[in-house]
Amino acid sequence: MPILVGLTVLALAVAAIIAMAPRAGGPSQAAAIWSAVATQAVPAQGPTPAFASFRGTQLLLPVPAASITAIAFHQSSFNDTYKMTPLVAMRANSEVKAEVETARANGQPIPARTGAQADTSGVWTGWALEVWRSNVNGKMDSAADCGAPPGTPVVAPLTGTVMRVRSYKLYHKYPDFEIQIKPDAWNDVDVIILHIDAPLVTEGARVVAGVTQIASVRNLASTVSGLQLRSYTTEGGNHTHVQMNRIPKPDEVWQLGQDPPGFDRKGS
Repeated sequence: MPILVGLTVLALAVAAIIAMAPRAGGPSQAAAIWSAVATQAVPAQGPTPAFASFRGTQLLLPVPAASITAIAFHQSSFNDTYKMTPLVAMRANSEVKAEVETARANGQPIPARTGAQADTSGVWTGWALEVWRSNVNGKMDSAADCGAPPGTPVVAPLTGTVMRVRSYKLYHKYPDFEIQIKPDAWNDVDVIILHIDAPLVTEGARVVAGVTQIASVRNLASTVSGLQLRSYTTEGGNHTHVQMNRIPKPDEVWQLGQDPPGFDRKGS
């Protein structure tokens, strides 16, 4: 009987090895899957929902939907940026301000958003604002502030390659970080993410839209009192900023660690 049991176990093991062996014509599907698992971090959850689009490609939320305090589309500070198309419902600024004032007066949180989910097309089911800034030259909807508490994970809004990670002084005064990403989809676009802390990626790293964490939300409200989202949240207005710059010379090679070819923004 022990011999029979041993032979049975041996036969099952041989059958399992044969089943897992690569078939003629290339590696097996199982081998490809395990190769990917071994070389790429597996996210704890699926990608974040979309909140905007550009040239038919969706931009995914740079922070988890459940952490959002408010989203505001606005003008960038410069006119060499591209306009995004908001995909989410838009609300009147005055209506949201009134809700925030009431919540502050009563010591209550802002009424719950519906933004912790995505619809069947993968678009965030929350809402956003459009904030006009009279002191800048950029096109409306050429930048977006995605509000979230300090320390919230920041993920890449588009799939691409990290080209530059740099520290700089916001308004020439406040410490901040900027990450520049070249999207796979276009050669003439430089996606920048601002108001972040503790960058987790290095130049040359590949990032996946809505999945790869690149940094965390900076506690900017502790040093900058006039954040524009402050009027629409009870959190202080902390946020990460997403903007799509136009690359002047898209046919030239973009070197790692440098600004895009032809880009010359004095004082930035």
